[in-house]
Amino acid sequence: MNLYEIRVVDGKGITHKSKVYEINVDAAFKEAFIQGKIYGAAKLDDCTIQQIQTNAGVSKDTEREYLGRIKNILDALGPNSYCAMAFEGCVEDAEENIDNDFAVSMKGRWESEKKAHEETREGLIGKLNDRIKRVAELEAEVQKARQMEAQARKEAAEDKIALEKAKEKILPDNVAAELTIMLRKQADEAAKEALYYADRMAAEVENSVPVGASNSAKNFHKYRKAQVDALRLLGALGNIGGSENDD
Repeated sequence: MNLYEIRVVDGKGITHKSKVYEINVDAAFKEAFIQGKIYGAAKLDDCTIQQIQTNAGVSKDTEREYLGRIKNILDALGPNSYCAMAFEGCVEDAEENIDNDFAVSMKGRWESEKKAHEETREGLIGKLNDRIKRVAELEAEVQKARQMEAQARKEAAEDKIALEKAKEKILPDNVAAELTIMLRKQADEAAKEALYYADRMAAEVENSVPVGASNSAKNFHKYRKAQVDALRLLGALGNIGGSENDD
């Protein structure tokens, strides 16, 4: 709005001044012409205007006046007109702004809701990205678990094979018992023979019979070795499943 000063000279030559806010010069001239009629100006040239300020702030009363004009125009166009649809709710916002010194607008609300929508959208996208990341982590954990399971199955299968092979190496109880008896008998007999030839060798040495002592010594070593071998086999048999307390 622009601020204009209107001067009207009445029929007595008296000048009347007033200030009005108008959209443009033509509107200001119309107001000057109206005042000329009121004051009784003799001719049109007695009504003059002068622009004092451009884009001047207006009073609330002036805004109410122009808002009333806008409402009249919209009412005249009808509720189904394009202008009435476009201005729906705007007149009420303008009245509230004037009365309460607010600065609300349809555009402002739209921009606020748009910003809130964008923030909500960004938040949802962030949460979705977090979910996608977590799903990827879980899939990696599942894949790792499957690999560990496969490795465990492989090791279990290998252990089973090793156990079967170990079982093959273990003697049955009846066989182990028979071998134990045989080896004990062999060890006992070898011990008896070794003692016999040891005593004989001692006597032959004492009686100075070198050849006999030499033969006895050979037999002693022979049976002593047989005894040791039998005892060693008994010990090994006990380690792989033979009878207990085998000496």
